[in-house]
Amino acid sequence: MFNQRQLEIIDLLQTEDKVSVSELTQRFGVSLVTVRQDLKKLEDQGVLKRTHGGAIPVDNGYDTSTRMWNNYEQKLRIAQRAASMVSDGETVIVETGSTCSLLARELASKRGVTVITNSVFLCNFVRRCPALDVVLLGGSFQHDAEANVGPLTKLGLAQFSVDKCFIGADAISEDKGVSTINLFRAEVARAMAKSAKKMIVLATSDKVGASAVASSFPLASVHTVITDKDLSREGRSLLDGAGVEVITV
Repeated sequence: MFNQRQLEIIDLLQTEDKVSVSELTQRFGVSLVTVRQDLKKLEDQGVLKRTHGGAIPVDNGYDTSTRMWNNYEQKLRIAQRAASMVSDGETVIVETGSTCSLLARELASKRGVTVITNSVFLCNFVRRCPALDVVLLGGSFQHDAEANVGPLTKLGLAQFSVDKCFIGADAISEDKGVSTINLFRAEVARAMAKSAKKMIVLATSDKVGASAVASSFPLASVHTVITDKDLSREGRSLLDGAGVEVITV
């Protein structure tokens, strides 16, 4: 999706309030036209906002946007591998979160895919992908997570039955299974799992072996975990011991 130069621009904007076109041309040894093309592509993908002579980070008021660019390359590989498991014309459930939003964007390149989600952030993230059909579940809006939760969300999920559900994770451990920092998100994740035959968890390797406040569901409920190739020996043993299919990318 992004070349190495564009990924470095993303990294710069994690620590800088702004970057200038002239600074980037000198840094990378490329033309003004090339840098402007890079910035336009990054703006189109919702990474930054172009300004006169440069660019500034996008502020969405929630760290889903910020978190997306942490370990971005790993998350993108995970999302691409997850997308390869979805067929043209399929309907899938996709939870809120940074890697799940990247997955939705990857699915936009397929034909006739429908995504059922509770994530307003995801909907905004794929707003320039008209080929992707999105069903946004109602509910109580969480401003920090930019997602809908609560009884109405769970009621909406009960109307669907799909083959695959893709869920993000803040942590995966032996005692709490797949867990998250948000109790309401955990409740919605459990409802999503009931509406799908296969639960596929998307998580960078640093989440495996960690623990978060709210348990979403036990590892025994998980069909597959897609993670990055830096998964530790202990993390692999944890997932293998639970009988979970592990895919590393």
